[in-house]
Amino acid sequence: MQACAIRFIVARRAVCGPVFSLKALLWLAVSMLLLPVSTSSAASGDEVLAMMDRSSTRAKDQFFEYELINTQAGREPKVMALKVHIKGERRMTEFLAPGDMKGTKVLVRARSELYIYLPAYNKVRRVASHSTKGGFLGTTYSNEDISTITFAEVYSGSLLSEDESQWVVEAKPREGNKAIYGKLRFTIRKDYVQPSEIQYFNAKGEHIKTETRTEYSCQGDICNAGVMKMVDHSRGDAATEFQRRQWEVNTGIEDSLFSKRNLQP
Repeated sequence: MQACAIRFIVARRAVCGPVFSLKALLWLAVSMLLLPVSTSSAASGDEVLAMMDRSSTRAKDQFFEYELINTQAGREPKVMALKVHIKGERRMTEFLAPGDMKGTKVLVRARSELYIYLPAYNKVRRVASHSTKGGFLGTTYSNEDISTITFAEVYSGSLLSEDESQWVVEAKPREGNKAIYGKLRFTIRKDYVQPSEIQYFNAKGEHIKTETRTEYSCQGDICNAGVMKMVDHSRGDAATEFQRRQWEVNTGIEDSLFSKRNLQP
């Protein structure tokens, strides 16, 4: 016997298939519209980290001037100033103040390629990004913090939570990548696709540092925090705060700026 197609008709009987009233059909259509949307398309932790990296490196180049304020219990705050040129994952930093640090330069060419020039010694030396967990040049930022520009290649991300305004991603070092942290926990704003907070944990799982990034602003689709603050809980909550004083985007910085030759006067 040949199978017949099911026909839905408004009648007492159907030639083939079940009987449906008009009211039942309307109820079925509305119910289908109200079914929850599948979340299978939601971004994974790795995808969120990759989006954050793209957002932070979207500009062709950037120039910043910052005032730094170091605070530690029982000591007077120390104020420093510096300027930074950034292109891709390369960064050239030069200290402008105080006098004993003026002229000090730091060149980051890659996460594993960090150089420093100290005027007092008139010498350039290479520093391993993971060589010390101590503060970098008197700040609460480590060598690794200074040299890590992007995160997705170094850390594997797991999405812990998500709402309309932010993602929370836990990131652990990928196999074969040296890192001084056991894991990081990012709270990432969706409007800027940039972090509002990064929590740093050691290999024992202890929460040792917290970085906050606030006062975001944009030039076109390039967005950056106006204030960045790193608090080191292992040093009595000593803190370093970067306050942005100047910011320029896509100024045509030459690649030659990021050479070892440019570290020395």
